[in-house]
Amino acid sequence: MSTKGEDMRPPTADLSVESTLGHCELLEPLSDDQITALADLSRMVPLREGEALFDQDTVAHTLFVVASGRLAIRLATPAGKTIEVVEVGQYALSGWSSLVAPHVYVAEAHALEDSAVIAISADEVDAVLRREPEAGYQVMKKLAGLISTRLREMKEELIEVLES
Repeated sequence: MSTKGEDMRPPTADLSVESTLGHCELLEPLSDDQITALADLSRMVPLREGEALFDQDTVAHTLFVVASGRLAIRLATPAGKTIEVVEVGQYALSGWSSLVAPHVYVAEAHALEDSAVIAISADEVDAVLRREPEAGYQVMKKLAGLISTRLREMKEELIEVLES
């Protein structure tokens, strides 16, 4: 199982929605006003250890940013095995599938410990990004990099499972 370095930054005590969104790498291109707009449209969701945030192959309407705790991103194989692709911590993005067609979660996310995530409607994120196309482009460019990284991590885990 991989651990993405930038997702495992030392946690802070400030769990405010605005502060957490401001620390999310994907959202770095956004202005303070855009972060505030997203924060106003967001809600904090507590998760208990083991609780699912979303399931693989379900419709993706919501983007999540980890405020505290850790999530496991897991992939269920057709053979019925579950592969833990990556662990993500504070400030990490989860549920990126909500921002890109076909808007279906390609993996599942579960809390590894009691956690809190910020939930934002993907439609609301899209509306904020459309108001500032340059910032929106930069966010989507970062998202493409994140997807590429997650696909590499998934491939490495699949190879490891197949070789064992």
